[in-house]
Amino acid sequence: MQFHELIFREAEEVFRKAMEEYHEAARERDRIKLRDACEKGWLATVKLIDALLVSRGYKPAESHSDRRNKLWEIQKIDEKISKLEFYDRLGARSYWLHVQGFYEGSLDENAVIVELMKVKELIEDVKQILV
Repeated sequence: MQFHELIFREAEEVFRKAMEEYHEAARERDRIKLRDACEKGWLATVKLIDALLVSRGYKPAESHSDRRNKLWEIQKIDEKISKLEFYDRLGARSYWLHVQGFYEGSLDENAVIVELMKVKELIEDVKQILV
């Protein structure tokens, strides 16, 4: 198995845990678990983009700015990646899941599941690119 495939599988596992935590949070009305589900959704997003970077010959990102810069480079030369708007989607998940969901705790259950479903879509899109 190639390294990018391992990273992708880890992203899928983290996403599964995000969904488990989301369902527990909703059932128990637990705001802390809801915040943790957001952070796991964000981590899955980061891992997905890292898998994409590694599949294109880059090393895993060393920071968020490194990740954005590498993704920006890739989308300039790869029209398929550009059309899927991974750069914008990374930024959106950073803001909604990482900042608003985890740090601020300002997302309710409905907003969190919407954002997590966007991570699920990202999983499917990255999977198609990696095939």
